[in-house]
Amino acid sequence: MLFVQYISLFYKKDVRYANYANVRNSLKFVPIVTEEIPDCEVLYQKVFYRQRINSLYKYKDEIKTFGQEVFTAGTRDVLCGYDKLIHHTRIFREDDRYKIMFCNDSYYCFNGRKRCGHNEKFSDRSSPFYHKNLINETAFKLRLNDYGRIIYNDRYVEYDSGQWYYGLHIINFINCDKSQYREKMFFRKVPDYEYKNMQYLRYC
Repeated sequence: MLFVQYISLFYKKDVRYANYANVRNSLKFVPIVTEEIPDCEVLYQKVFYRQRINSLYKYKDEIKTFGQEVFTAGTRDVLCGYDKLIHHTRIFREDDRYKIMFCNDSYYCFNGRKRCGHNEKFSDRSSPFYHKNLINETAFKLRLNDYGRIIYNDRYVEYDSGQWYYGLHIINFINCDKSQYREKMFFRKVPDYEYKNMQYLRYC
């Protein structure tokens, strides 16, 4: 079974300075609390934070489960089945291992920045990433009891005001039996694998 914790921290340019950045960079994991672990392939926790001058506060924390439907590269129709995927990732099961890929989700290109780079499926006609200059590459493969972490950032724009804001995103993965669930199972500063895709974000 795969446990996934996705932390998104949003902020504006008034907290771009080093002391605020240190607070952001210290947030690598949070507790995962659920009454029971259902039978599923992936247990997914999505957590949202917002950083302001005087505070860093959590405003959303939700749990979702996935079955076999999550093991897909998606489709060329970026809105079709999007709720069956985890943003900026693709997950594939290989026997007792999970292959975790980091990719550009075209749906968010309208709001965020297009991420170009190595595309493993550039020449695969059956792939939704065929002949696209978008990043789509293997971050790591997790064997049983392995812990992996993806870190990336992005810049977004508010449609109504035109103001820019920024996001720091941490995705934690643990491949283990559901009997090993613990509230603080993600509390490790150094995982077995870490993948980073950090862009230079110009502050407007």
